[in-house]
Amino acid sequence: MAARWLARLVAGSHLAFVAFLIVGGFLAWRRPKLVKWHVGAIVAAAAVNITGSDCPLTVWEKWFLRHAGDDPYETGFISHYLVEPIYRPGVNGRVNFVLLCCLVIPNAISYWRLRKTGQASQNA
Repeated sequence: MAARWLARLVAGSHLAFVAFLIVGGFLAWRRPKLVKWHVGAIVAAAAVNITGSDCPLTVWEKWFLRHAGDDPYETGFISHYLVEPIYRPGVNGRVNFVLLCCLVIPNAISYWRLRKTGQASQNA
């Protein structure tokens, strides 16, 4: 029972991390010190994706699911929780492009504004 609860806790934390990747730049408009944390999160996520590694949070969640007696999902976190409920085949080239746009466009807008207002350079 504890393992299942811990798997859900990790999944919730993972979802919060993904949300922070998308909206962290906008949060930095009010809290410019978040820029360092947000850029670090983006670098970490990029490193996982570029190397083709499994996200440590996904690994932990699957480990807890196994120890709870459940079969862990075979795909990645984003595919399993965010894509497959909407688009059953999961992540493919087109879906990957849409996901990338969902990450890049908000961050480009938020950091463009931060740069324009000079907030990012003041707290970097």
